[in-house]
Amino acid sequence: MDATEFDITGYSLLDHESLGYTFSNLTPLELFLSSVVRPSLAALDADIGRLQASDEPGDAFRSSHLEDLFQASVEGYVLTTQATWERGLRRMLISREKKLDTRIGPLNIERASWRLGKLAKGMDLHQIFERLMGFPLSAFDTYNDLDLLQSLGNAIRHGDGDAARRVHKLAPELWWNWMPPDETFMAGPFTVTTPADGPRHPSFSAITLPQVLLEQMIQSVLWFWQDIDNIRCNSFSRKDANVVRRLAFWGEERAARASKRVWSPTSKVASQSAGRSC
Repeated sequence: MDATEFDITGYSLLDHESLGYTFSNLTPLELFLSSVVRPSLAALDADIGRLQASDEPGDAFRSSHLEDLFQASVEGYVLTTQATWERGLRRMLISREKKLDTRIGPLNIERASWRLGKLAKGMDLHQIFERLMGFPLSAFDTYNDLDLLQSLGNAIRHGDGDAARRVHKLAPELWWNWMPPDETFMAGPFTVTTPADGPRHPSFSAITLPQVLLEQMIQSVLWFWQDIDNIRCNSFSRKDANVVRRLAFWGEERAARASKRVWSPTSKVASQSAGRSC
């Protein structure tokens, strides 16, 4: 199925009960953002600013440690966001499998990778999602963010490897101080060319994850679950007035998301992959 031609706002399910109640995925993440992420990072940022403005000996050294802690906190929060979303996704798919009994089996859903490698066998989560839901996972307008989030989570866990290289491919600007091999740039009055035999990808340890990227990943997960909940409501055989009004504005709300983004990758690869079926 071509995801670019699929409109989820017109989709409904006969057995919508198997989707569960999305408030169990939405509310904890909203609280995580408002009560944990923003207050803790704001406190760290304030301490960093205070130390950087100080003339006390050693405060600059302490500031650099807090900057490292800020970055580690953002990475940890990204990992928490990815793990929370993936658990919710697998939980929903297992519920669907138990209802539909497609013989995929809950154990295979638990073990399925995000995407299969070239030599891997079986089904990945994209294939399982489409079989159990009836449309591609990539039909969601948040798909590119969720795809990046999965690679980020794996790279944060494991460091350099396929996931880290994929993050670099999708969002190279996260390595602001890295230059590719055989690249020429100006440094003051000097022209500098990087070695032609240098590494084609930077080390993941050199990545910088800004707070706005974290907030966008959280927002995109929230939008995903809001869409799932609207699919559930659109599947009701009887809809009260509140549900009807909510669904009437669903398309407009989705169209406005682009203007509400706080971060977007600049990579052409990321933008070109939008809406592709997997």
